[in-house]
Formats: sequence, C-alpha cells, structure tokens
Amino acid sequence: MEIGVFSKTYETGDLSETFRRMRAHGIVHTQFNLSNAGLPTLPGEIADEDIQRIDTLRKEYEVQIDALTGTFNMIDPDAGARERGCAQFALQCRIAGELGIPVVSLCTGSKNPRSKWEWHDDNLKDESWDDLLRTTGRILAYAEENNVVLGVEIEASNIINTPQRARKYLDTYKSPHLKIIMDGANLFTPPQVPFMKEVLEEAFRLVGGDIVLAHAKDFTCIGRQSPDSIPGALQFAAAGKGILDYSLYCSLLDGAGYNGPLIMHGLAEEEIPASRTFLQDVQRV
Repeated sequence: MEIGVFSKTYETGDLSETFRRMRAHGIVHTQFNLSNAGLPTLPGEIADEDIQRIDTLRKEYEVQIDALTGTFNMIDPDAGARERGCAQFALQCRIAGELGIPVVSLCTGSKNPRSKWEWHDDNLKDESWDDLLRTTGRILAYAEENNVVLGVEIEASNIINTPQRARKYLDTYKSPHLKIIMDGANLFTPPQVPFMKEVLEEAFRLVGGDIVLAHAKDFTCIGRQSPDSIPGALQFAAAGKGILDYSLYCSLLDGAGYNGPLIMHGLAEEEIPASRTFLQDVQRV
C-alpha cells in the first residue's frame, strides 16, 4: 500500500504550496480538504474556475486525490443544521464528481450539541438511528447522481461507534455508494485495549469487504499501569508513536483485498517523514 496524507496536515491555503510540500515528502496520495485551496471546507458555492484550478494543479503535481472531506453532523440535534448540512453535501458530491474524486468522507455524528466528535448517550436512541437513516437516504441520492462513494468511519464518539453497528448500517442500504473508511485507531475504547487482536480481527470480519479507504493514525494510553491493565483514556498520535498493532492492521487490510493507499492523519507536518518510514517498514516485514 502506498502512503498518503490528509492535505490539511499542511496548514496552508495555497494549493500549489500544499502539493509542493506533499511531493517533497514523497507523497502522491491525499484525502483532500478544500481549505488547502483557500476555500471553506464545506462551501456554500464554488466557482467553476476554482474546480478547474484544483484540477490543473493536481495534474501538474501528479497528486492523486483519493477522497474529499465532506464531514457534517448527520444526526445534529439541531434539525436546521442537519438540513443545511444535507443541502451543502449535494455540492460536495458534485465537486467530487467533477474532479473524479471517488470518495466523499462522512461523519455519522453525535447528539452532543457541543461537537459532532463528542459522545452523547442519545446516540443510542432509536430516534437518533432514524435521524441517521433519513439523512443517509437523502445524501445517498447525491452520491448516486455524481457516481461517488460515501465513506463512513467507525468512531467511538459517533452513532456508528462499533463494527456491529456499521454492519447493520451498511446492510440497511446494501448500496455500492455507501462504504467504510477503516481507521484501526478508531476501533478502541479503553476497556478494549488489552484485546487488540480480537478487536481488529472482529472489525475486519464484519466490514473488511466494504473498505473503500484506509487511514493511518495511532493511539497511546493515559493512566495505564501495565500492558494488561485498562487505561483511563486514549489519545491519538502519529502512526508509529503509539501502540496500535500495525503489523496486524496492515495484514488484515491485505487479507481483505484492500489495495488503496494508507492515508496518514492526526499528525503534524514535521511528523510525516518518520510516520511514512514507519508504515513502509511495517509493510516490508
């Protein structure tokens, strides 16, 4: 698997500069954030000239855009915000379709009013699941119209917080336009850390055949007294700076038939070279 990176790791709104730095790191694959082109991540509108500019520069630098960031809170407790998110997502799918970007990333969201990345117990209510299905049905039509795939991550803080719920979600639609973005670090809560092999293998057993993109970040344990004890909390880190079993993770990706890139994120720009080397070395073993 080739190594890619979130474009937003490069904190610049100059697209030429973003791609130049990416190529300097030996990277040609990216999950793209429109902010790197000097645009809002989720714009209300976009000029044809901006789409053409992105297309021209990615071809000039020979960068492959494997996914477009499109995350909004799909179960936002504010119904108006959900409506605005759905309306904007139609544009996100059109942008991806016009640029030939195969995947648009999603956040299944949380009922937490502060952040879509923070847990709320209402995420487990039936009415929250119904909200998710209503939102999905609407934006799935946009994906189909533009021939793109919606990429969903399993996130501990979101309504799709386990591989089991991800499987139920995918089975509800059985659509080729709704797939999984796999991130091994996202699969764990503190009690699961001592059972890393079992957690990873179960996740791939359930959704391994539906992976459309793979992420590469790591995690460390806070308040853990021994390798067999349960940590108090988990903290994300750059790939290679934590405890995720990357040999097993990469092996499971291979076994699932995944042949796309590993997209690094959750790291600073200066951490890219070491993480890229780490991921390349893991795959050579």
